[in-house]
Amino acid sequence: MRTLALTAALAVAVLALSPAAAQNRGTRTPAAPLACADFNGHANHAWRLANPASAAQPERSRLAELGAGAAQKQAALLAAAATSPRNDQEKTLGAFWAAGMDEAGLERQSAAAVQTLLAPLAQLRRPRDLAKVGAAYHALGVAPMAEFVRLEATDGGRRPLAAVPAALGLIDPAFYTTNDAEVRTLLGKYRTYVEAVLRASGLPDAEISPASEAVLQIETQLAQALVGEGPEARSSDTLRAQDRRFIALGFADLLKQLGARSEDLVVVSPAYFATLGQIASTERDTKRLQWYLRFRVLNRFAPELGSTFRSAHGGFFAQILRGMPAAPSRAEHMDTLLRRTLGGLNDAAFNARYAPEARRQRALALAEGVRAAALEMVGKAGATEDAQRLQAMRFDIADNGSTTFDATGLEFRANDHVGNLLRYGRWSEGRILADRPLAIDPLPARVPAVQWLTGTDTLAITAAALSPPLLGEAGTAPDAADHGALGALIGHELAKRLTPGNRGAALGPLYNGFQAAPGLRVDGARTLPMNRADLAGLEFAWAAFTKAQPQADANTKKAFFTAWANLWAKTQTTEALRAEVQTSPYAPAAFRVNGPLSQLPAFGETYGCRVGAVMRAANPIGVWR
Repeated sequence: MRTLALTAALAVAVLALSPAAAQNRGTRTPAAPLACADFNGHANHAWRLANPASAAQPERSRLAELGAGAAQKQAALLAAAATSPRNDQEKTLGAFWAAGMDEAGLERQSAAAVQTLLAPLAQLRRPRDLAKVGAAYHALGVAPMAEFVRLEATDGGRRPLAAVPAALGLIDPAFYTTNDAEVRTLLGKYRTYVEAVLRASGLPDAEISPASEAVLQIETQLAQALVGEGPEARSSDTLRAQDRRFIALGFADLLKQLGARSEDLVVVSPAYFATLGQIASTERDTKRLQWYLRFRVLNRFAPELGSTFRSAHGGFFAQILRGMPAAPSRAEHMDTLLRRTLGGLNDAAFNARYAPEARRQRALALAEGVRAAALEMVGKAGATEDAQRLQAMRFDIADNGSTTFDATGLEFRANDHVGNLLRYGRWSEGRILADRPLAIDPLPARVPAVQWLTGTDTLAITAAALSPPLLGEAGTAPDAADHGALGALIGHELAKRLTPGNRGAALGPLYNGFQAAPGLRVDGARTLPMNRADLAGLEFAWAAFTKAQPQADANTKKAFFTAWANLWAKTQTTEALRAEVQTSPYAPAAFRVNGPLSQLPAFGETYGCRVGAVMRAANPIGVWR
């Protein structure tokens, strides 16, 4: 009977704010459900009324609001960095952003930028000059044929230097080699794009057709080499041997000019480089190589040049290749470019501005308290290996290594976007050659996240997650709401790293009985891991809270449970809810609130619910308590 009552209560709560229900209720505001009957509806009543879902916005949630707030902070950071930077980090970031966002400036500087990008081609008088031209481009800050990377460290701790192919225009080599009719049509449209770029660069009309044909032919040859060999093929040898093997590319002279010290070189996809060398040695018409490199370089910089280049690039890559309704806006493009090039610098600035040390320490104290409670509960259960796993893991609060971003030697100008990208190209390649590559941040600071870093025992909490409804704005020590929101999410993540065996298995049948909408039941088996982690996380967080505030009164305790419920405030159309129930590993938001709380005795005791009521199970299910 209890399961049926909970099912009925939640089905009504989930659909209460659907468009049809809103029309049927007229102008009368429905009363909030009782806490002991539907805590999700009770705690989130006002928010749900103020944020109904619609066809235009099928889902609305508090967590989506958190993400939107973080995006606003990011925009405010960039605007401030461009106009009134607080420090050198923001000055560098602001100059990069301001130059890239100045579309009028891009238009004014486009012709001069094209001249700069094409200048090295003047040295290509004979096919054997290809190595000299490649070196000139690397000195400029462009890698049109080969890029240098550091591979994973070997047993001796060395990070081998490797040459890898520069990306083809269509990225995936299969586009050039398949006979599929649809792909061949795409190649025809790609050729039209190639012609547009070459024409915008000032190439005479009489050369456009043969030039585009040369570009497609050379790219196809390189694609065939890549497809035939596979992405894992590599040649490891001394630099001298590789230089003899790929003589047309001049690896030894190139690395010497760039000031790199390396006795060995790994060549990734050697067939690509062999084919490139063969083309250079057999081509009798240097114009074909010039046309090819002309396009390759300008294609790389097309989104950063004048409107003719930008519209051609967006029209093909965004609208034709990716099927987008329109090319990304300038702000969207710059946002992507910023993440790819200066993600660590942006994270450092975001952390410094929005995650002051006091908030970081408060979040860390909360995380350590939840871990201590989990250790105690897991230890009492005799799960020694799980306890050791908890003890060994670490927390990374609003850092992820980004506060150590070293921008030494990197300078940008607020009126020279292409120049900035060239300066960045030289700077980043120099770091790679010196074996000082920048770490790739798996969790951007501006994205709210409480997440394990892949392949590590580190639970990261980003700066954007240190805001309501996860972490309150006030206070120096974690309060009840902090424990119920961010603390329970931390507990959820800790629980996912444990091996509960059959603990909490009864949640499967329980959730099978939950009806998200008429004729739409939750899949208790598929959602069991996350449902169990929700309940275990609340168990850990509640234990940490009661240890931190053993004398807390009823209202303070209620703040813990309300904070958990507020995390999952959400409205959906029936269609959106149905899609979620059928695919998500999580139960719908309403059940993430009422499901675990109905099994937590402390909730029913705090709210005075009678045993057997919807929100107070007579025989509650536990995981670690």
